[in-house]
Amino acid sequence: MNETKCGAWPNSWEELANYVNDLESQNHDYNSIADSLSKATVAMFNYFASKHGMTGFQASWAGLQFLRTTRGMDGPFAIIDGSKLLYPQYNIHSDINKWIEEWKPELGRIAKKKLEEDNKYAHPNVIKRWQELSKYAQVEETK
Repeated sequence: MNETKCGAWPNSWEELANYVNDLESQNHDYNSIADSLSKATVAMFNYFASKHGMTGFQASWAGLQFLRTTRGMDGPFAIIDGSKLLYPQYNIHSDINKWIEEWKPELGRIAKKKLEEDNKYAHPNVIKRWQELSKYAQVEETK
């Protein structure tokens, strides 16, 4: 099994199982248990992606889908690499503004759907925001 800065890369199911068993059998504190779960998850991810010959694009999509699922995110999201602030050729603020513009149609669709649902518990300011965003919902073409 190889270990890199990108985690463990088990070559077989047995290597993966041994790696996870080793992580699981250690005594853990609050921080180390979270670290071990992360390491076990990455090892499984790397094993599965490698075994099935996944492309970098497929693996990236799966990683983002994992974040979406485990964080309960329904709308668009982004990952910001703060280390880009170290280099003048990157403009994170511009990237964020661009993403917000790209997300407006999806956010508009979500907001429109929320306005159609029973929202008696939503704060008036939240409903106002939904109304503002719903203007960006693209009209669905009928066939």
